[in-house]
Amino acid sequence: MEKLNDDTKKKLIIGFGILLIIILIVFSYFVRQGRNYNNIKLNKNNYLVYTLKSKKKKDIYTVNMPYVNIKGELGKKVNNDISTFLSKYMDKERTVVSYEYNISGDILSIILKVVDYETEFAPEVYFKSYNINLRKLELIDNGALFNLFGIDEDTISNILETQFNNYYNEILDEEYYDERECNYECFLKNREIDNYLDDVSYYVKDGNLIAYKPFIFYSIYGEENFFTDKHFEFILVKKES
Repeated sequence: MEKLNDDTKKKLIIGFGILLIIILIVFSYFVRQGRNYNNIKLNKNNYLVYTLKSKKKKDIYTVNMPYVNIKGELGKKVNNDISTFLSKYMDKERTVVSYEYNISGDILSIILKVVDYETEFAPEVYFKSYNINLRKLELIDNGALFNLFGIDEDTISNILETQFNNYYNEILDEEYYDERECNYECFLKNREIDNYLDDVSYYVKDGNLIAYKPFIFYSIYGEENFFTDKHFEFILVKKES
């Protein structure tokens, strides 16, 4: 078999090197496209989720409406739903509307948060979430989300019950009242909680599954000073580190 001369070897090495560089450039491009999700964006110059409308009213009341920058029917469906849900709060004088979003693997998760102070008795809190499979470009329903994280509604209910019990005991420790004035059933009644799973929204954040449970945080005992935004957030499944 005839041996390759030095010039031929050099040409092969150079050719192989050029081919390798081309492969790396192409690979890098597709990785970058996937990370930025430009291939599914309607507007490639904007983030995957950005603020579409923003208003500030009376200094402390702000509203921010997100826009999901995904082309096609999925984007239209989600944005129409967001607009419908938030439409009744955007023009109210005393409402706070905010949102968060997170990308965990192939899941884009968005949570809408509303606090409505224009109610007859106590301010009311609302949440609404969207979980989107970015690879399949479809919404993930709660059942599929539970299967993905290996959890069920009974377990979720138990986690929420445990945490609300913790809140109640912390309120007793901070002496807002004692158990004779308001027992745990009284505490739940003041929160307007009949079923722990009612109106719960689910959100994926950094690989963790989180539940957002709305409840009344005002009462005649002044508990609004105890509750913060974090008290509405319940970690159901924590990502293993």
